[in-house]
Amino acid sequence: MNYCYNRALTICFAVVVCSAVLTASFTQPSAQAQDTKPEKPPVTIILKKQGGISPDPVTVELGTTVVWINQAPEPVTIRFTKPLGIACKVPVNFYADNFGNYETGKIARGETASICFIYKGDFTYEVRRLVKKGGDEPMEEIAQGKIIAVVPK
Repeated sequence: MNYCYNRALTICFAVVVCSAVLTASFTQPSAQAQDTKPEKPPVTIILKKQGGISPDPVTVELGTTVVWINQAPEPVTIRFTKPLGIACKVPVNFYADNFGNYETGKIARGETASICFIYKGDFTYEVRRLVKKGGDEPMEEIAQGKIIAVVPK
């Protein structure tokens, strides 16, 4: 009988301690939540027919995500002409090699790609698409854009 009483008392004590810990964790903000800064809103670039890129160039603060939206009828690919290094978030539809060179696969009409900039500098990119002109074979059309990443003030 004494064993059962001690066991029940131990379980009761454990429940009280767990309840107190859970209550404290939900009522006091964590240090991590206090230290986080508000996320910067993304910057959107529209890819239009006939190689149009709007806006271009784009200046962003470090930590900003740039989103490209393909509004052209043809699929496009985006390739940076020099390495970006690493991104501050997982890129969407961008792939990198071991040296930080980023490019996308084909982005169909209405689809997006995005990347977050962590290093300052001027980053030129190419938007490539195959365009049919008349009955001829499709030709590759290349338009260039630029992202200027700056340190926040």
